[in-house]
Amino acid sequence: MSRIKAKLFDIVRLKDGREGTIVEVYDEPPGFEVEISGAVPDLVTVKYDEVVEVIWAAP
Repeated sequence: MSRIKAKLFDIVRLKDGREGTIVEVYDEPPGFEVEISGAVPDLVTVKYDEVVEVIWAAP
């Protein structure tokens, strides 16, 4: 299975249904820091395979 091509500032949907903006991309270990949307923003670190969809791609 190929991984989703996501990059800095893309808005993504995670496997658990949450949506957020990628604010950091990590190579080692591979993953993303995602700011989760909501009344109280939250930062989470996720692996590449936890991103299921790019909702909006940054230019």
